[in-house]
Amino acid sequence: MAPLTQFFVALAALAALLYNPIKLRVVVLGFTRSQASIQNIHGEELKVIPNTVQCEDLHHHLPSGLLFAGCQGRSAERFLWFPASPQGNFRDPKAAAASQGGLFVIDPKTFTSSRLTLEGFSGPLVTHGIDIYSAPSSPDTVYVFAINHLPNPAYYDSPSPAPSTPKARSQVEIFRHTIGTSTATHLRSVRDPLIRTPNDVYATGPSTFYITNDHFYREGTLRDVETLAGQHFAAWSDIVHVFVDSLTNNDDPSAAVTASVAYSGINNPNGLGHGRNASDILIVRAAPGVLVHATVDPADPAGKKLKLLRSVQLPCTLDNPSYYADPYASAPGAVDDASGYLLPGLPVAHTLGPNDANPEAIDPVSVWYIKDGGERRLLFQDDGRVIRTASAAVLVATEPRDGEKKQAWLWVTGFYAEGIVATRVDL
Repeated sequence: MAPLTQFFVALAALAALLYNPIKLRVVVLGFTRSQASIQNIHGEELKVIPNTVQCEDLHHHLPSGLLFAGCQGRSAERFLWFPASPQGNFRDPKAAAASQGGLFVIDPKTFTSSRLTLEGFSGPLVTHGIDIYSAPSSPDTVYVFAINHLPNPAYYDSPSPAPSTPKARSQVEIFRHTIGTSTATHLRSVRDPLIRTPNDVYATGPSTFYITNDHFYREGTLRDVETLAGQHFAAWSDIVHVFVDSLTNNDDPSAAVTASVAYSGINNPNGLGHGRNASDILIVRAAPGVLVHATVDPADPAGKKLKLLRSVQLPCTLDNPSYYADPYASAPGAVDDASGYLLPGLPVAHTLGPNDANPEAIDPVSVWYIKDGGERRLLFQDDGRVIRTASAAVLVATEPRDGEKKQAWLWVTGFYAEGIVATRVDL
């Protein structure tokens, strides 16, 4: 075969190899959709919950029935400093240093929210992913783990910081709350070199958790490459296991902390969620639009490393996953079992980067629902005018009545949203 012919054959083979991944990236990032094409799917009795500004993450505490959220509280702050934005937003470290994000409790029966008073915590709080943990023996005690994206004094207080010095010094805050009270006690901050670009938290106990580093690169062209290239070409990030030997050390966030890489070689690991049982660990790869089911690797004697089991591709970018266990199913897997996975995301995600400094921009949202049996449907969609961005969604059951459709209240929140929304949906 002539060299020129060989070249064209190789070129054609490469084009064939790249065609499907590139086509998928175009669809998932929303280049085939316009904002005007997004049709509202709102369910019934749509409500916007007051005093829930820019709540990036949301969790349902089943023992109490309450919802817990990490919220920024003041909408201007997120547009001035948010290291987790697609391109990394480090515009105003002074705004970050004065940030007053908080933890909020929402009562799904009254549709009201209340901000917890954070005892023993005076520092800034730039909220992102959270998780909650209650021991079965003490369901009224809730440990809240919250990502906090602080500016790095080694960069901003230095007259000539080294180019490798990161602009953010993110850490995890651990609080303890008792159901029925209005306070949460700050136990300690957790910092480690492996906690680089933390996005979400998965708690396994009061002093153990996983975090996702959503990017390897904090900003710049290579961060964009991570977002666009996907698993085939930019599997550069990781998921980290953290163990804290003491919950009473408030002076040194790095003291008594043992961190190790639980899984490496993954592209854009973002949201984490608890699945149908303790061994079902949910990982979302955000920009690729993939839900990954993982478990603790049985081959790891330390019980820290993760093993990825299977993945599910969705047609848009995704964020924090959750699992709805239907309390009114006659039996697991029965015809009337509505248990399944909630996956919020962005149908026109490619505009998010250009919009991340614009408080007036519109970012449409979608929430996908995948039942245990595999049935999937678009459960909720908004054109961005009621809720901007979707980063978390949970279902709260309503007791079914004879002869009526099975329903639940769907709660959706977003990191740029002016309020959490709730709507009644058919399951």
